[in-house]
This record gives sequence, structure tokens and C-alpha cells, in this order.
Amino acid sequence: MSAPAGTDIRPNILIVDDRRENLLATEKILKHLNAKLHSASSGNEALSFLLRHKCAVVLLDVQMPEMDGFEVAMLMQEHDEMRNIPVIFVTAISKEEKYATHAAQLGAVDYVFKPVNAEILKSKVKVYLDLYIQREQILELNRELRQSNEELERFAFICSHDMQEPLRMMNSYAGLLKERYSSLVDERGQRYFKFITSSARNMQKMVADVLNFSRVGREEIHYDLVDCNQLAAEVLEEFDEVLRKTDARVIVGDLPTIRTSPTLIRLLFQNLIGNALKFHDGSRTPEVRIEAETTNRNGASMWVFSIVDNGIGIDPKFADKVFAVFQRIHRKEEYSGTGIGLSTCKKFVELVGGEIWYESAPGEGTAFFFALPRNSESRP
Repeated sequence: MSAPAGTDIRPNILIVDDRRENLLATEKILKHLNAKLHSASSGNEALSFLLRHKCAVVLLDVQMPEMDGFEVAMLMQEHDEMRNIPVIFVTAISKEEKYATHAAQLGAVDYVFKPVNAEILKSKVKVYLDLYIQREQILELNRELRQSNEELERFAFICSHDMQEPLRMMNSYAGLLKERYSSLVDERGQRYFKFITSSARNMQKMVADVLNFSRVGREEIHYDLVDCNQLAAEVLEEFDEVLRKTDARVIVGDLPTIRTSPTLIRLLFQNLIGNALKFHDGSRTPEVRIEAETTNRNGASMWVFSIVDNGIGIDPKFADKVFAVFQRIHRKEEYSGTGIGLSTCKKFVELVGGEIWYESAPGEGTAFFFALPRNSESRP
């Protein structure tokens, strides 16, 4: 993002000294640096300037009337916007180590004695000037990236929302064609009907997943008490056909009632239970265990849910892809999916202050865990 024409975007350097000749001498040393030089003749004047302007570095005299340099540095440490400004003390007082130690305790990055060596002072200031410029460039890139991500998510939200209706119509008319005209086409035509309806359903699923992903964090989260036992039962009903076909065994422990977003925790259960039932190679009957317990994580009381299966497991080489959006570990011919579900789960869990992780080994199944903060809840 470029600055408007005529805007001076050079960083500020503040020189603080109660003697004008010292201010002029320091300005002369630093005048060739790519920065705007400002001066203050007292601690109060310096603090007033720092409240109104960002600075790359402050050169602070120690011995000043009314408020000395140590007091100024101490007050800077108490203010959020000043705390991280590098301070170089410039002083003519004793070179005893205790003064330098005191300066370091107040957050000073350096301690320079008068008379000042011009080249050394200029090189020290340039280091912190360069660091400031680099930091500002990184912050600006982060702002641009955040804006770009927000625009991309808005685009995904609008596109996926607007695509739902034409896809629904496509699927409906494909179904009507098959129902009314299947007797008029040969076996190849029957396969074409199947391809059309199957592709339309897959596209609907992908659009729904993209819409879910783009909604997380965009819309206000509404919290309510959710009976997780009931929720698990409702989600398992959605997989009734899969359960009957595979003879899968699902064991649901004593789950809590928690205060969270009903919509988003349903999405968690749908994705994680769906994956636990899906990723099997047919060598054994699928088994899924769903449990929850309370624990402390990072000093906070959390509900930790686990969804454990005995499926094909996850190869460690794919660890960086598991929660990445649009990343698939298996070919779609082997296992269907859009590569969005787990990234949506991660986005939601982190949005409400929780975390999600997994443990797995190839051929030994996978255990997914997600931790949610304990708010106001009651066990059934």
C-alpha cells in the first residue's frame, strides 16, 4: 500500500537533551540517515511527542532538570505504545556499570558516553532504524494479506451462496430426466444420468462446505446450551445408511451439556464422525468411540472431546495437510471429500478459544480431539 503523493513516510528519530548545543551536534551526526529528526529539550516535551508520534528510536540524555532520562524511560515502559521503542541513553555521567545496568532494567538497548564517537553513534542508530523499517514493512504486508484473505472469503461466501440455487435446480431436473425418460435411453444413457446427478450432488456438497468455511468468523456467534448426547444421536441418524451398510459400531460415552454455538459444534460432530466412518479399507468392521472429559489446558478449564476410530490412520508425512483448506490426503476415487471439512473445524474451534489436534498411525486408526472452554454448563 503506497502513501499518498507528497507524504513523508520516513521514520522518526527523537533526540532528547536539555542543552541546545548537544541537540544540534547529534542532529549533525544523524542528518544523513533516511529519517526525520525531532528534538525535545525536556522529559515532558519528549513524552508529549511520543504520545502523538511513532518513533524508530529515542536518544535520551540522562542528566536533565525536573525529569531525568531514567524517569522518562520508566514512564515509557508504563505506556503500551511507547514500551517497545528502542532507547539509547547518551550521558556524560560516571561510566560505572551500575548506571548501565539500571538503564538496561528500564528497557534501554544501548548506553553511549559523551563525548560521542560520531560514526559509532550513527551505526548504532542505523541498526534500530533498519529494524523499525523492516518491522513496519512486515506489519504492512500482514495488513495487506489480512485484507486479501478477507476479500477472498467474502468472494467465496457470495459465490457459494449464489451457486446453491442453480445447483439445486440442476440436480432436480437431472432427477426428473432420469425418472421420466430413463426408459427411452440405453445403458450408456443410464450411466450419463447417473454421472449428472452424482456430479451435481458432489458440487452441492462442495459449495455447502465452502459456504460453511467462509461463514465461520463472519457471522456473529450465538451461544446456547447444547446437549451433546442428543447432538451425537441426531448426527448419527444422518449416517444411518452408512452405519447399516458397514455394520459400524458406534459407542457414545456420557457427553456433557455445554454452552457453545449449536450450529458450529454440530458441524464439528458431522465432520469428525463422518471421517471416522469413511476412512476404512474394509479389512475390519468400523468402530467409533465418542467421549468427553474435563481437563486443564494452558491454565484453562476445558471440555476435551475425543472421536476415535479403527480405520486406515494418517501417515505422518501428511501432518501439515490435515487441517489445511482444500488439501486432500487421498485421491477422490478412493475416498470422497472436498478437503474443507477439517479446516472448517479448526477455524471454528480456534474462534471460540479452543484447539483441535489428532493422534494417528497408518493402519491403527485415528483419534481426533477438540477442546472447548468450559463456560456455564451442566452435565445431563
